[in-house]
Amino acid sequence: MAAALFPAGAGFSGRIASAADSGPSFFSSEPYRTSGTSPSEDPRDAGRDKAGKVVALAEAGTKIFLGGYFAGVTPPGVGTKAAQQDPTLVVHRPYLVALDVTSGALTEWDAHPDGPVLALALSADGTKLYVGGMFSSIGGRRTPRLAVLDVATGSADPNFTPPTPNAYVRALGLDGPTLFIGGAFTTLGTTGRPQLAALDAASGALLTNWNPPPNTGGHFGGQTGTSDQGSDPGNISDLKVAAGGTVVVVGGNFLHFGGRSGLIALDVRTGRPTAWQPALDQPRPVYGTDVWPVDDRTIYVAAGGKGGAVEAFTIGGGAKPVWVHKTDGDGTDVVATPQRVYFIGHFDYVLGSNTTCGPTSCAGGNPGDNLNRHIAAFDATNGAQDLNFNAQFNTAQGPEVALIGAGHLYVGGDFTRVNFVAHPGFAQFSPASSGA
Repeated sequence: MAAALFPAGAGFSGRIASAADSGPSFFSSEPYRTSGTSPSEDPRDAGRDKAGKVVALAEAGTKIFLGGYFAGVTPPGVGTKAAQQDPTLVVHRPYLVALDVTSGALTEWDAHPDGPVLALALSADGTKLYVGGMFSSIGGRRTPRLAVLDVATGSADPNFTPPTPNAYVRALGLDGPTLFIGGAFTTLGTTGRPQLAALDAASGALLTNWNPPPNTGGHFGGQTGTSDQGSDPGNISDLKVAAGGTVVVVGGNFLHFGGRSGLIALDVRTGRPTAWQPALDQPRPVYGTDVWPVDDRTIYVAAGGKGGAVEAFTIGGGAKPVWVHKTDGDGTDVVATPQRVYFIGHFDYVLGSNTTCGPTSCAGGNPGDNLNRHIAAFDATNGAQDLNFNAQFNTAQGPEVALIGAGHLYVGGDFTRVNFVAHPGFAQFSPASSGA
């Protein structure tokens, strides 16, 4: 295990699940003490208290990998204001880092990407880390926007030589020997592949027999998800393989991808739309997806628009959602355990039946609305909200990505505090014995 650059955080009281363990179903509302990201260096954030944004997470054994737009890492307990006042507290480690799962400390692992990392996926054996983003080189090799790294060393795999995407890669999904990628690209090398493609996971070779439907243009734009019928085709935000490896569920801000808006289900073997297609409660962009580990057929989506929503569907069942909860801001990601669904986003309230959204927005705070600043938990089967989980994130956008690991719930974003305590850019929640 790589040495820690920062001293260990507070004592760890939760358990680390083994690979054979199904993992915890419930998590504490209080985050574990870990390293965080340095203050945002985006010129648009000048004068604002924001952390360098984390948008991708992956866990491998004792490491939790963070990818994003950040420039460095701060020790546990150090907030953004303290780091601004004393820059010596920041370890310069841009775009991709590995923290120790038990101590929360930064490790020596470093792949040296030269641009933002937007997507991460781990191989089934836990030895390879697939990386997508905006970089040109990473792991000591020139491999634009897509690479495979050694989990132990951070070196890029020289045998993985995919055709170069002409724009960023934002979503990754593995199914046996196949790697699915999504993003804003329209070509891979010289071959047209608008926003979505399948590759050989070992070599990176394009699988030419996997042909997704055409994207004929148009996207959901702006803060309210307004339909823009222009030539911009939108992009893919997330994808998951489900239903026993037969279906790829794809979310994004596209309007006309295979005749679908925001969400589409494709055949794993061919890339063609499946007979079953989910129908969102209204036209919306989808930013995050997950699959229920109990049946591998129930899918959850985090959606935006005029307000946001978390919606549950059953593959092969009805097209309409099994349950829906609406919020007063975009949903950015969703993750599922056997008994709970954890939903994150830009919202402050989970809306009740007394709140009606207007033509461009949803305003929370009415009787029946539940105050949940940027994170909420729901029963995985019936959607009932778990009000006992009450973690709170700050900043206007807050969290962007979540992950259920072997023994923790991880959340990344541009927040600087969780429950009023310094946790810039990253939070790690330990297991709880129940939802009570």
